[in-house]
Amino acid sequence: MDTLDILVVDDDAEIREILALALELEGYAVTLARDGGEAWSLLDGGVRPALVLLDLAMPVLDGASLLARIRADERLQRLPVVLVTAFASPADGALAQADGVLHKPVSLSDVLAVVAGRCGSRVAVRP
Repeated sequence: MDTLDILVVDDDAEIREILALALELEGYAVTLARDGGEAWSLLDGGVRPALVLLDLAMPVLDGASLLARIRADERLQRLPVVLVTAFASPADGALAQADGVLHKPVSLSDVLAVVAGRCGSRVAVRP
């Protein structure tokens, strides 16, 4: 079974790559998925990230549906999921199931703060 730090799920390739680069520069291992279907295949196949950063509006399997699957699966229901979306509102059912939300456009400093709060800092101490 693979162990990852962060799974980034977003259909926007530029957002995926920017988040991956920022997180990797901070010392996190990152895996990318372009939609909920790809992310579900990884998770159902045994990948266990410390945190999922999840967009809501995606093709194939949207973020709300993926989050519902995660919460319904005994193997995954405690997996921390933070929504990174322009669409979540306090009345959104997905928001109630998530462990947090970052609203797009999101600052990298906000993403890094949430990740560090959930996963701890990974930056190596430099001499």
